[in-house]
Amino acid sequence: MSTTVNSGAEQREIEERDVSIGAFCDTKETYYAPVFERHQRGKLPRWHINIWGLIVPWFWAAWRGVWLMFWVSLAIDVVAIVCLMQVVKFSPLLAEAQLDPEANRTLIPRYTNWISTYGSIGWLLLVAGRIWMGSQANRWYYDQYNRWRIDPTVANGVSLKRLLIGCAIMLLCTPITTYRATQLRLDERACFNQIRATESVESLLARYQLPDVASLSGRVADDAAAAQSRFDELDAISDRTAEQNEARKVARAEARDLGRSSDLVEEYMTITPRDRFDCFFIDDFPTLARLDPPEDVTYRRVTGDDGSTEVVAQIKPPVEGRKVTLFTYSAESIDISINWLRASFAGAFDAMTNVLRQSLIRVEVAFMQTPWPVVAFLFLVLSWAYTGWGTTAFVASSLAFLALFELWQIAMQTMALVVVSTAVCVFVGLPIGIWMAKNKIARFITEPILDVMQTIPSLSYLVPAVAFFGISQPPAVLATVVFAMPPMIKLTALGIRQVPESTKEAALAFGASERQLLRKVELPMAVPSIMAGLNQTIMLALSMATISAFIGAEGLGAIVTAALGDAQAGKGLLAGIAIALVAMMIDRILRGIRNSFSRI
Repeated sequence: MSTTVNSGAEQREIEERDVSIGAFCDTKETYYAPVFERHQRGKLPRWHINIWGLIVPWFWAAWRGVWLMFWVSLAIDVVAIVCLMQVVKFSPLLAEAQLDPEANRTLIPRYTNWISTYGSIGWLLLVAGRIWMGSQANRWYYDQYNRWRIDPTVANGVSLKRLLIGCAIMLLCTPITTYRATQLRLDERACFNQIRATESVESLLARYQLPDVASLSGRVADDAAAAQSRFDELDAISDRTAEQNEARKVARAEARDLGRSSDLVEEYMTITPRDRFDCFFIDDFPTLARLDPPEDVTYRRVTGDDGSTEVVAQIKPPVEGRKVTLFTYSAESIDISINWLRASFAGAFDAMTNVLRQSLIRVEVAFMQTPWPVVAFLFLVLSWAYTGWGTTAFVASSLAFLALFELWQIAMQTMALVVVSTAVCVFVGLPIGIWMAKNKIARFITEPILDVMQTIPSLSYLVPAVAFFGISQPPAVLATVVFAMPPMIKLTALGIRQVPESTKEAALAFGASERQLLRKVELPMAVPSIMAGLNQTIMLALSMATISAFIGAEGLGAIVTAALGDAQAGKGLLAGIAIALVAMMIDRILRGIRNSFSRI
């Protein structure tokens, strides 16, 4: 009796599922219903093949909305076709090389190996990929059917729109990729010469007011020949007057310019539609804008007789016919702006440099003039007080490494750079973090800036530092500050925002002012987060201190930079280990201090 009831319930479940299969598939229900049933029971054999998934997997997948299969099958087929196209590309080169075997002893085996390898991989991917697609098609379709039963928005049925989208994707990706695989690498300057010839021809057409390039070619060639003839006549005169020498100079320049213009016109006429297609689609992203360069201005400070200074602009005439890309235009504009700022605010930059230099000198004196037993004792006391015996032993071993390898004084220079940079980060970053936590508009403006600061490569910070402050330690400090400050700002703001609202409401209820709330409630409770930001800032400052050696920073980074330039791997490795040990010591000690605040 029980078996009969179970069989009836199971039969009803199958019937309900069959109805939903019809609604899902829309067509070919008689094929997919038994396939899904066998797959659900685990009885669908591994060799089961969907014939459409085998022959045209991309069309079938797009038609049915199985987009994962569409992209996978398209990728496999495109890679296979690209490999086979390598055979098409290298076969003529091999045949050409075989005409002179002695001169092409290296190329012949290389081309032969490439043709064999790429051909084997291409056919293997094409055949094995299709078989695998055919065997997986119904299984992926069944998975999509299960998702559709839970979420009706999942693609189901068949759709001409999806098929057209799939065809459009294939037409966009496959032909141009296949064509690129058959072409040799483009000449680096081919596309640039093409752009230059086009710009020159457009300028000449406007100057001569001619309708087409064919008539322009003859006109420019005639003018070039006439100018060359005038120059030859003047050059043949043995005793030339001053006027004749001047006329000869003008004729020579005119003949040279017209000769170049004629060559550019001829070069333009040899450009084929295929060359234009290759430069626009096959080469790098096409240059869509060619602009007149910004005005070439150099600013410098001039001191008058009365001791006053003023900024003088020196303007150079632009190069005739010069066009630049958007990148070059922007870069030159930035250079001009930096030059103006450096000339206009030299006093402020000099004052900032002097403050940083004096701070570094005093901190270096503090670290380097303090006897090494005192410095080592302070490190060991801090580690013992806030961490444990294990960390204290590690700190002692690290200090011993610095001493034994005679890196103590140099490590203290690095520590001085890190201390000054970290102090500036705290002095500037802590108020900004508080401001971000208290002001939504400030947070909206500042967060993208901080994200950009953390994303820009560290070496990029050295460029503006050198542009404004030159090569020395102060610009290294500034570059380190800009690179290491974002964690301090972000984690300060995060710690203050994470203070529970109930705690702040209780403090306000007892009569606390906004200043008291910040000083006695929010900042103390945000100390663990602020300490984490300080920790991250110090780690980033240490990493930047190494790179800053490129612009004059002293310390362990200078040894790494010198070892890199002289290919002295041993020195570079030992200095790198020293930097790592210093970073780990500071990290362990600060982590212990942060944990002690967290327990309060």
